[in-house]
Amino acid sequence: MDKDRAVTAGEREDIYRFLSTLCLRPPSDALISMIREGSILSSLGDEGSYIRLFVDQAREASNLKDELESEYTAIFALPSGVLPHESAYVDKNKRLGGRATISVGKFYERAGADILDSSAEMPDHLGMELEFMGFLCGIERELWEKERVALQKCIEIQKAFLDEHLLKWVYPCCEKIMETATYGFYKAIAHFTIEFMRAEEGHVAELHAEICGVEKGKREWRNDEIQTF
Repeated sequence: MDKDRAVTAGEREDIYRFLSTLCLRPPSDALISMIREGSILSSLGDEGSYIRLFVDQAREASNLKDELESEYTAIFALPSGVLPHESAYVDKNKRLGGRATISVGKFYERAGADILDSSAEMPDHLGMELEFMGFLCGIERELWEKERVALQKCIEIQKAFLDEHLLKWVYPCCEKIMETATYGFYKAIAHFTIEFMRAEEGHVAELHAEICGVEKGKREWRNDEIQTF
């Protein structure tokens, strides 16, 4: 049973990290190959119509990489784009680098995540928050057959981060991406992300209730109690 749970955590980790890469960087040659070959469907565990439809169309596109690079820049890099930062959605003044950004960065520090060391993006960038969830899923995967107390802590941190940060803004951000994108790929990815996060919302809540015993009256970890693993 625990091995199955570890596999699930690993699959979630892979999807979070893959989505993070799509948000943080323009499409690589490897991604273009995955789209043309259709292997992106298995990477996302998705056979749905949105991504599959794009994959079917993209096989015939001669300038696919140029089009996706332009689309990525328009959505994620230009001031006129989506502004994929938590602060742009939860701060009424949309102050990038303000209180919301600092809060996310401190959350990473308390959890012992050094993900900011390898990126120039702000902590509250969508790609960074997805990467952090991938980091937590990776730890969960390793803990299913090891230390139960640490596993409980990891799941508590996952739920706290979703509730306090990612779930507060990921849905309207993805909807904005779908409105802004003119090409099919990022529309499809945004739609997939919405469906994935809805599943995550339910999965982590159920896991939290089961493993952390909240329904039995055991207290939850407070945000200021989160420490490195």
